[in-house]
Parts: sequence; structure tokens; C-alpha cells
Amino acid sequence: MKKLVLVTGLLAVAAIAGWRLSAADNPCAEQVKQAEQVWQANDYDGSDKVLDEAMKTCPNLAELYWRKARNEYDRIEDIPRDKKPSKDELIKRYRGIEALAAKCTELEPNNGDCFLWKGIGMGRRGTTQGILNSLTEAADLEKAFLKAIELKPQYRSQNGAANSLGDAYNALGQFYRVVPEWLCVFGLRQLIGTCGDLDKSVEYQRKAVAREPKRIEYQKELGISLICEGQKRDQPQDVEEGKKILNDLQSLPEFKKTDKIDKQHAKDILANPSLACGYSRDAQQEQSKDAYKGP
Repeated sequence: MKKLVLVTGLLAVAAIAGWRLSAADNPCAEQVKQAEQVWQANDYDGSDKVLDEAMKTCPNLAELYWRKARNEYDRIEDIPRDKKPSKDELIKRYRGIEALAAKCTELEPNNGDCFLWKGIGMGRRGTTQGILNSLTEAADLEKAFLKAIELKPQYRSQNGAANSLGDAYNALGQFYRVVPEWLCVFGLRQLIGTCGDLDKSVEYQRKAVAREPKRIEYQKELGISLICEGQKRDQPQDVEEGKKILNDLQSLPEFKKTDKIDKQHAKDILANPSLACGYSRDAQQEQSKDAYKGP
């Protein structure tokens, strides 16, 4: 019995050692590091160039694909709402993000970052199309984010501008706010496969903030979800907490290019809290039941 335990232990150590050796011998490790540094400097085109070169040597390295997806997402997010490309062009670009994430999951099916970027690509395409026009994919989008959370991705950038698990919490919190709760009625819930949930929205946004308290985006989304929930539930204390968060985040230091946009959007919600429930950074969402034309 002791020999069996010893052998099992040695095999486990050997497996770990083999993994470390494999990671250390990764011929693209230095390029990944360089791509990360260039991304942190907000040079997404430069980061893409490094990743494209790495793909020539390491075409089966899943990480390269979600990093390219992130570059494209950040490139689009930096564009103010009133200067965005056409809807058709945006949808095409978001499908490109989804394709990169699909390649990532194909290469590494248990990589949480791959599912995170699959969900982000789908989500932004959904809000570009209009959330009521995208409900047939809502259940798959929810599953992508839940899968990312289940896999507990550990990536965090040095400056905190990216935190994979926090980003998944944040994205799911937005999902449960923007997808209407009136879909939860019997019949529609079964037809769509999911529905909004403001309690979950606030819960996931609080989890995101707990991971990165200084992330302006996280604080903004939590504040907006609280204002939305407070208005829908007739809970003025939640509205006041949300407003305080949106006011307080104005003093947080900016380290992402989108932080300035998020600060302005927080001011916009404070000026007109009725926009909170349908808020999305890329476009305000129509959520009314009267506007829904069915699947």
C-alpha cells in the first residue's frame, strides 16, 4: 500500500514537473509577455503584430487567440458611441471576436478565458443588434459566462486593467440587468431559456468590485445595477447607494482608455436615472415588453 502511495505521488510530481517544463519551454512565452506589455500601453495594433508573429510558431497556443479577441474588443470600446462604425460593420467585427474565441475553445476546451471572450463577443453583438432582437441567443450567452466562472480563470494583468474572473462577474451582472425580468413569466422563460434577474445583477457586480475595487468600469456597473434595482423594486436605499457609487468613482484614477467614457456615462445616469436598466456602454437598450415582437 505504501509503495502504491509513493508511486502515485511520484507520478503526480512528474506530471507537475512536466507541465512546468512544457510551460518554460514554450517558444512563444517571450512574445506573449511582450504582447501583454504592449497591450497595457493601450497599443492594440502593436499587440496584434506580436501575437500574429507568435501564431506562426505556436498556432495551437489557445492564449494567443483570446488575446487577439481582447485587442479587437478594446479597439472598438475605445470609440465613443456617436463615432462608432455602422451596425453592420460592428456586427462583422464582433463575429470576428467570436471566431477567435471559438478557435481558443477548440484548442483548449477548459480554458475560462476562451469562454469569457466568446461571451463578450456574443454580448456586444447582441447589444449592437438590440437586446430584444437577440434573445434567441441569450441562453447560450448566459452559459458562456457561467462556464467561464465555473472554470475560474486566474489571469490578472499587472495593473488590474483586466481580471478574467472579475470580468466574467461584471459581464454576467450586465447580462442580468439588460435582459428584461418580464421574460421570467411562465412560457416566455421556457421559450427563451433564461431571463433577467436584478438581484443576480447586483450580486455579480459586487463580486467584480470585490476583486478590483479601483476598476472604474466595475464600480460604474454596480452603481447602475443598484439604481435599476432600486427603481424596479421601490427600494430608495439602493438608488441612493448606486448614486453614491457613481459620484465617488469620479475621483478614481484612470488607467484604461475607456475610463473617461465610463466616468461620463456615470454622470449621464446620475442626470437621468431612468436610463439605468437599459444602459450599455455601446448603446442604450430598448427593454419594453411592447417593443418585443417575439422570437
